[in-house]
Amino acid sequence: MIPGINKRVLNFYDLMLYVALVRKHARLMVLLVCMSMLAGMTVFVYSKQVFYSKSTIHVDSLSLPLDTDSVYHDGNIASVVAELKGRDVVQRTAARLGVNAEYSDIMNKYIRDLRITPNTAGGLDVEFWSYIRSWPAQWPQAMAEEFMKLRAERREQYRDQIMKSYGDELSQLNQKIDDNQDNKFAYQDQMRFTQASIDVSRLGKLPEQLAQIKQHIDNLDSLRKRLDDPSLDVVSKLSLIASTDADTPVYVGQTVSTPAPDLSGSTSDQASTDPTLAQGPVVVPGLVVETVEWRRLEAQQRELLKQQAALSLIYLPGSQKMAAIQRSLDEVQRNLDDDLDIARSRFDLAYRGLQDQYAELQKQLPEYEAANRNYARIQQEAQLHDAGQLSWASMYTETAKTISQIEYTQDKERVNIAFERMIDAKDIPVSPNEITLFLFSFLAGLIMAFLIPFLIEYLDYTLSNLEEVEATFQMRGLGIIPQLPYQSDQPLLLDVPSDGDERNLIENFRVVRTNLLAMGTLTKAAHVTMVTSAVPKEGKTVISSNLAISFSQTGARTLLIDTDLRRGRLHRLFGLRKSPGLSDFLLSKVPLDEAIRPSGKANLSILSAGQHIDSGTELLGSPNFGELMQLLRSQYDRIIMDTPPVLGLSETSILQNQVDGVLFVIWSGRTPIRNMKTAIDILSANGANFYGFILNRLDLSATTNYYQYYYYSSDYYHSYHALENA
Repeated sequence: MIPGINKRVLNFYDLMLYVALVRKHARLMVLLVCMSMLAGMTVFVYSKQVFYSKSTIHVDSLSLPLDTDSVYHDGNIASVVAELKGRDVVQRTAARLGVNAEYSDIMNKYIRDLRITPNTAGGLDVEFWSYIRSWPAQWPQAMAEEFMKLRAERREQYRDQIMKSYGDELSQLNQKIDDNQDNKFAYQDQMRFTQASIDVSRLGKLPEQLAQIKQHIDNLDSLRKRLDDPSLDVVSKLSLIASTDADTPVYVGQTVSTPAPDLSGSTSDQASTDPTLAQGPVVVPGLVVETVEWRRLEAQQRELLKQQAALSLIYLPGSQKMAAIQRSLDEVQRNLDDDLDIARSRFDLAYRGLQDQYAELQKQLPEYEAANRNYARIQQEAQLHDAGQLSWASMYTETAKTISQIEYTQDKERVNIAFERMIDAKDIPVSPNEITLFLFSFLAGLIMAFLIPFLIEYLDYTLSNLEEVEATFQMRGLGIIPQLPYQSDQPLLLDVPSDGDERNLIENFRVVRTNLLAMGTLTKAAHVTMVTSAVPKEGKTVISSNLAISFSQTGARTLLIDTDLRRGRLHRLFGLRKSPGLSDFLLSKVPLDEAIRPSGKANLSILSAGQHIDSGTELLGSPNFGELMQLLRSQYDRIIMDTPPVLGLSETSILQNQVDGVLFVIWSGRTPIRNMKTAIDILSANGANFYGFILNRLDLSATTNYYQYYYYSSDYYHSYHALENA
């Protein structure tokens, strides 16, 4: 046997088991999925939809020369959060969004939750849940703006109240401040302050630009050394150059200070003799656009190498196919070399362009230093001028100082907030979410669709597998009898082998016969065999009849006895009358020769039940029956006894001392396990010698049974006969 075959067959069989289980419960599984989806749809339809957004609010917490919190008492983060969630801001924001209602109605009917928490960046995280679809995307920004407006209004009201009490002093102070500001601006214009500020602003980033370009040039120097490394292949060099293209742009029309190498890689000496190139070459479009052709070529090269490796296992190096692959590889390599030359030229142009830019910025350093010195001098003079103008402040009374403080801080928020960005705003409801609810309902339906059928199978109280019965009752399975694929008013009795569908049934009973004989050699000779079952209608009469026919076909003198004196129907299978039979003989109404009748089949005789008798137990337990069995043993080679079912009747237990062994019939998938166990226990208690059991009416149309018991099916025998006739 080839190693691994059994494992593959077992895995295939396990797969067929699951496929059969799905086919068996397909309608139930579909119904469970549909019910789960319907439940999810019901939840979605009748639940109130909730929409969600998450955003951030930028917070500027300033430390001012005059602390506004000492005046307005609203400068800490806690007060800001409380005010954002407070009644006034909520009502103003809702009104802005089109809803004019009381605070309690807004929080109950329109808003599910509002959470505002400080984050690590110093701002505020706003999470908002609303029953209105548009609100989550609009509320945070509207809330921040309404908050700032409300603060401004409150401060304006407070300032007006204070300013009314000071009257003329406020006007005089405002005029003084205006005059002072006018003088300050006039002096700054006179001192060329504006021009100095412009110069400093224009040249302020010069050192930073120089440092960045210098660092970039150093990086390119390092990369140039790596590009000169002979150990790197063309693709690696192209990758290195491509990594710097975004940081070293080259523009069409740009002029560099040194000549660029030509595409062949050699440096031209024309610049030293041609005065038109004294300022360096001009960048043309072919050198600006980064080529991506080498990436395609590199992929093509890898694919060709794979093909070459595969062909090398089949063809010699000098073959035509190998030569064609090599020519393609050479062509790709030449194209890669050309792309490298172009990329290297573009890289060198960018490098020289950075050097030119660095040199140009260095020329501006003296101007930068002069502008800084001029600006510092003007700033110092302005400070001295302002210091001289502040001498009048000591003349004002404490009242003027208070007015000045209020006027100065009226528009200076210690805490300023502004909507920053929307992190997440869902246009679909988060509760219930359509996709989430759909997926949850579908997954729940799938889980139930697979779990419940498995649970049904687990709780199944019947057995339909030969190995399961053997493991459960420690009894050998002598064979199976498949269920016929068609319905028949009369049970099938086997005849000579034919090409019909019953051919496999003949083989099934031959298997049972062979196994029965083998069991007899191990225990007691199978001269008299009892065929019984736990409950009625399990097919023991058909089994015993066909088993008797099978024995008779071997040439053995076979007798089939019907011991069910109440409901015996063995005679119907063979087209005989019920009487005379066993009960007639035991009551001494007819001789034995008349009671035993031919069956119409060679070597097979029938002893039917005879006249209906309610007291069959007494007759079967009488000495006359024992003497009859001794006589029959001497006249026949095989005796098959069809008995009543075990449960509820006593005949089967009484007959144990008259038979050599018991053949137990089980209806596959129908006989309850508890009934089988009770019947086997009763027979065992009366000393039964079990030959084994037969699994009757096994449905081979089921996928699991078909693949497990393929050798019992008609398909097997049809294919076998086809091979014989070939």
